[in-house]
Amino acid sequence: MRYQVIGTGRSKTLRQRALKNFEYIKADISDIKMLCRICNDKQPDVIVHCAGIAHQKAFRPLPDILYDKINHHACINLAKIGGKANPNLYFILLSSICVYGENDGITFDETDECNPTSAYAKSKLAAETILKSLFETGCIRKLDILRLAPVYEANWRMNLEKRICAPGKWFYFKYGSGKQRLSILARKNLVDFIRYRISADNSTRTYSIMNISDPEPCSFNKMIRLMNSKSIGHRKPVFTVSLQLINIASQVAQFCFPTKKQFISSCHHKLIRDIVINNQLMLETGFKPKYKITNIFETK
Repeated sequence: MRYQVIGTGRSKTLRQRALKNFEYIKADISDIKMLCRICNDKQPDVIVHCAGIAHQKAFRPLPDILYDKINHHACINLAKIGGKANPNLYFILLSSICVYGENDGITFDETDECNPTSAYAKSKLAAETILKSLFETGCIRKLDILRLAPVYEANWRMNLEKRICAPGKWFYFKYGSGKQRLSILARKNLVDFIRYRISADNSTRTYSIMNISDPEPCSFNKMIRLMNSKSIGHRKPVFTVSLQLINIASQVAQFCFPTKKQFISSCHHKLIRDIVINNQLMLETGFKPKYKITNIFETK
C-alpha cells in the first residue's frame, strides 16, 4: 500500500534526503488557523500525533501551563479539526508510560490506574481522556493511544544516558547492583509498529490503548555494558553508588529544595526501582518487534 505523507514541524525545512510521496509543511501545532488550513486542504486519513514538550529540566522547568497548552489542548484541537475535515479519521497518539506515575516494582498494564506526577505526564493523560470522548461521540472513527516506553536509537541515547551517566557524561553510574530493569523502545520498533497498524484492515471502528516497548526490559548493567562497548566508540569509567547513599541524597535534596520535592522523588524512583510495563496487548495485534538494544548497538 502506498501513501502520501505530510509532515509538519517548527523548522523551516526538514534536514534529510528527499523522499518520494512526502511533503513537509512548517507549522505551529498550537496555531488553530494553520491546522485548519492543512487539514482542510489535505484531508488526512491518518494522523500520527507525535509533537509535544517533554524532558522536564530540574532547575529550569517550563511552566505547567505550557505542557497543557501543547501536549493537551493542541492535541485535542488537531483531533477535532482533523475529524471535521475527514469523518473517517484514524488518529494515533504517541503518549507515554509516565502516565502511570510512580512504580513500586509492579509490571503495569493498560487496565491499571494512572497517577501521573509530572506536568508532562498529566498533560498526556488529559489528552488521552479527551481523545477517548471524541471517539465515543464519533468525531474520530478509529483511535490508538500508544503509551511508549523510553525511546532510543544508536545515535540518540538521551533516555538511557540520563539514568546511567553522570552530569557531563564523563563516566557511568551503577546504582546498587545495577540489576534494575527498564522497559525501553527502539525507535525502529516504534516506526515498524505504526506502519503495521496503518497497513492493517482499518474498516472496523475501534479504540485501543497499548503499551509499546521492546520484547523485553533491559537492566542498567546491560545498558552500561553495551554503551561502553567499541560499537559506540567512547569508553568511560564506571562507578558504583550504594542505594543507601542515593536514598540519603534524595532526602537531603528534598529537604533543601521543597518546591522540587516531587521532581526529586521521581528521579530517585527512576534510578533505584524497576520500571517495567506489560506489552502483551501490542504483541496480541500480531506485531513482532524485530529490534532489541543488543542489535541496535551492534548494527550502529
